[in-house]
Amino acid sequence: MANSIVREREAAGIGEDQKPAQGGARGKIVSEIMGDIGAWRKLRDGDYEQIWDEYYAKWRGFWMPEHRAYKTERSKLISPLTSMSIDLTSAEIIEAVFGREYFIDLPDDVGDQQPADMVAVRNNLVNDLKDEGFVKQFGLTVLNGCLYGNGIMKIQVEVKTTKKPFRKQDGTLIAEDVEEVCIKPVAIEPGQFVGDPVADDIDLMKGCAHEFHASLPSLRRKQNEGVYYKDVLITEHETPIIAPNRGDTPEGNRRHKKNTAFVTEYYGLIPTRLFMEATAEGNGVGLPEEMIEAIPPTDMTEVIATVVNESHLLRVIENPLITGERLMVAYQHESVSGRFWGRGVAEKGANMQRAMDAEMRARIDAMAWSNNPMFAGDLTRMPPGSKLAAWPGKFWGTRGNPNEVLSEFKISGPDGNTYQHMQELERMGQQATGALDTAMLRQGMRDETATGSAIAASGIIKRSKRTMYNIEDFMTKLVRRCARLKMQYDAQRYPQDYEFRVRGTLGIMAREIEQSFMVNLLQVVGGDSPAGMPIIRAIFEHSGSPVKQEVLQALKAIEEKQPSPEEQAAQQAALAAPILENEKTKAETMKLFAEAGYKDAQEDNERMDASMKPAEGERETARIMNDLVETSNQSRQLDILEDKNEIERDKLRMQLRKPAARQ
Repeated sequence: MANSIVREREAAGIGEDQKPAQGGARGKIVSEIMGDIGAWRKLRDGDYEQIWDEYYAKWRGFWMPEHRAYKTERSKLISPLTSMSIDLTSAEIIEAVFGREYFIDLPDDVGDQQPADMVAVRNNLVNDLKDEGFVKQFGLTVLNGCLYGNGIMKIQVEVKTTKKPFRKQDGTLIAEDVEEVCIKPVAIEPGQFVGDPVADDIDLMKGCAHEFHASLPSLRRKQNEGVYYKDVLITEHETPIIAPNRGDTPEGNRRHKKNTAFVTEYYGLIPTRLFMEATAEGNGVGLPEEMIEAIPPTDMTEVIATVVNESHLLRVIENPLITGERLMVAYQHESVSGRFWGRGVAEKGANMQRAMDAEMRARIDAMAWSNNPMFAGDLTRMPPGSKLAAWPGKFWGTRGNPNEVLSEFKISGPDGNTYQHMQELERMGQQATGALDTAMLRQGMRDETATGSAIAASGIIKRSKRTMYNIEDFMTKLVRRCARLKMQYDAQRYPQDYEFRVRGTLGIMAREIEQSFMVNLLQVVGGDSPAGMPIIRAIFEHSGSPVKQEVLQALKAIEEKQPSPEEQAAQQAALAAPILENEKTKAETMKLFAEAGYKDAQEDNERMDASMKPAEGERETARIMNDLVETSNQSRQLDILEDKNEIERDKLRMQLRKPAARQ
């Protein structure tokens, strides 16, 4: 097409007469790589070039001639449906990933006896990734996923020299050059990515490549630093190709870049024979034919190869990651079975976008006919050379009655139902993309309770979870490979623990619904129950409050102060001891009451005997009186003991109330 934003078809393969030849093993590697890349690129452009151009133009709001619904269409308006859907979806994903301070977690494997070492890895890795601009690069990757259907990132491994200040013993402040290995994930636009079309996963492809323009000074600087071969003459590349900041103007979406070279960075397999031979050439030695022939031709090596201007090899190195995992990762916004390229937001809303554009433009074109004045007239009765243009205050000269010579020619305005049509199309577009603004979420919902809100959002959460699962897998691969590279090149800050897991986070809308559920659950179980504190902690862990960490630390301190189950059992035993003592005292009191009753019965018998024996009554009177006095004393002792028991029971009640008040 005329204004391609992917790549001109003429650049899919450059003729041999335009390529300076490079001999030896390097030239063979270039032929091996570019032979595949050219065919893969041509297949990609044939399938996706036109629709990617359309998606990009609709997202940026650029009108293109081929986007006309019909030939006589004059309006160039573009509906904001695609732009709004992509912005809302990408913002949701970015908030879901970076909604908390540590956007990843690295729990150790089950068999590791020292799980605390991964906490330091997590903290260092998050800080290093943020310092290398990972937040920005991930945002671009998510945007590409929403726009084109795939988010792709490569992991760059570079040695960077930085100046770090320090003080000498005499107090002088100086700066020292420090070399450090930088692990930097970089976003790749799908139009700059070329991959093996046979596989649906990057790790299963024979190879893939990142094509981009690079300035000549930057490439020559890397030659001087020893990163690239110094014996390669890098010249300007004249082929039009996609620009990294494409679509700078509405008139066209391509830009010819001057003073640049075209770089193909290949990640994949090449024959081991060629790799060993090229490595030996780079070291200035040659391999004997016997050694080369001894390597089976089917042996392949995972390499990173850099080709400039599709003709010269600048560098070929073995995959630096010791585990052999490819340093390029991708995800599908929505998976398409059996295909590498996924389905993005722009594709899901493409039909509604076209319908809304046609409806808007038809209305604007109809308004032009009805709003602008038009006249019909008898040209034979108008002065020669009369200007037929109309403007306010114009004098019309006629030969005869003006009402007979001129008459207004009016066309009715656009259909009033078009507004309703636009609203319905917008609703269907939101259904197609799944991107609903929170302000519009409650439209049409009668149930204003928390459950009603959850029902209204449940469908959207489920749809976003499909994408979040893909991003979860993408983040797992990316973070695992970055962490292993850090462990490999920065052993002082990263412990050598290569077995760990990666855990991400939920979407913001799912998080809000989960918070609402947690709050309702807390009201049911109560804050004083054993489950209350974990629920409160979960609520704050899913929140975006600026003081979230302080609150979590305070909750952790409260949990640490709470007694263990053994301590609680000891406290309960100590509280139960007075109760047992009280029961013992009560039993002794009942025993005394029983003995006192027995003595009363004996006294009755003795009085009966005394009445039967008057002679002996007088002798026993003194003894009986003494017994009565003794019984009276015992009754008073019992009353005193009962009062003491009541006092002890009051003290026990007060002790039982104090722990409950502290809880």
